[in-house]
Amino acid sequence: MPPPLNTGKPTESELEILSILWEKGEATVAEVHASLSAYKKTGYTTTLKLLQLMLFKGLVTRKEIGRKHSYWPTIDKNSLSLGLTDRLVGYLFNGSPAQLAITAIQSSTYECSKEDLIKLQNLIEQKISK
Repeated sequence: MPPPLNTGKPTESELEILSILWEKGEATVAEVHASLSAYKKTGYTTTLKLLQLMLFKGLVTRKEIGRKHSYWPTIDKNSLSLGLTDRLVGYLFNGSPAQLAITAIQSSTYECSKEDLIKLQNLIEQKISK
């Protein structure tokens, strides 16, 4: 197998799998597939192929236990989220993290909890006082 690509740009499907692996720490193809199938119709071979591609890209690593392969993420969730957020702020919000926050809060897709809004308010107050 060729060396990993380390693209650092996972697709939406790869992000779904990474989310499962971040939650579980390590999982077999069957376990990943079961978790995906809970909210998305997908075939076992599709899950296997995605994990193989992610291995090639350097997003996951694996060990073989008999006929089973166990996978875990090689990329930290926080590092990936910071990198993707920086790209999003740069490309869509002209370098304004505040505009990203405003747009996210105004989104009707997800609701902000009171606790998250208080954390955001505290962060804003810290930034203003600097």
